[in-house]
Amino acid sequence: MAGRSGAQIRPGWVLEPDLNPVDEQLRLRRWRVLRAALPPGRGLEPPPVWVRTPDQFIVWLTSRLSPMAVKAYFEDLELIAKQTCDLELLRLARFYRE
Repeated sequence: MAGRSGAQIRPGWVLEPDLNPVDEQLRLRRWRVLRAALPPGRGLEPPPVWVRTPDQFIVWLTSRLSPMAVKAYFEDLELIAKQTCDLELLRLARFYRE
């Protein structure tokens, strides 16, 4: 995962000031899912202010969790993406799970 730490911009994740309400709601929901899927009881503080992309969130997360916990996180994230039919979330989960 070392080569995947760049702060690339993924479609469907960036919050822009002129988004229509439906797109804004979908993007906010994706960010809530990323945070809600975190393992309970790990003592994870809220992400720092420099986390602005999903890839930066993953870099921050991998520095806080064990490799086994990270793997379980992406398995959970993939399951959530399948259940909610969110292709962008599924792509993110599969990209980092492999």
